[in-house]
Amino acid sequence: MFKSRGMNLLFILMVLVIIGTVAAFFIMSSMNRSEEPVKDPNIDEIVKDLTVDTGEITTNIKGDHFIKLDFNIQVSNKDAKAELTKRSFQVKNAVIYTVSGMTPSDLQDQQGLNKLETMIKVKINSFLKSGTVTHVYTTEKIVQ
Repeated sequence: MFKSRGMNLLFILMVLVIIGTVAAFFIMSSMNRSEEPVKDPNIDEIVKDLTVDTGEITTNIKGDHFIKLDFNIQVSNKDAKAELTKRSFQVKNAVIYTVSGMTPSDLQDQQGLNKLETMIKVKINSFLKSGTVTHVYTTEKIVQ
């Protein structure tokens, strides 16, 4: 092929590397396709297996006001639900700490409520070990 024996060896080595790379690509892509697709849970599974109700939480907020809240927290798996149920005192603590620094005007509109739900989700995920919080739903909110 080439006059130099070293060039022949280099050419063969490059061809083998290219073939190996292509083979690795096809093997990896076929492994990814064989995984079972992630299935979204239906509403019955969400309510029964993936949701924890915090119960009513009443606390004071800035400006001599009170707030009464209730959340349903959806988690990623059954183990996370069991753990979150055991950690209910930490959830209530996270909610109280989060809202205690807020004013009634912070909680009046949808953006404020969305921000509160996001903050609670982040705080709970910081101590949850067996899964993650996927959604926080506010089921009751009264500001006085």
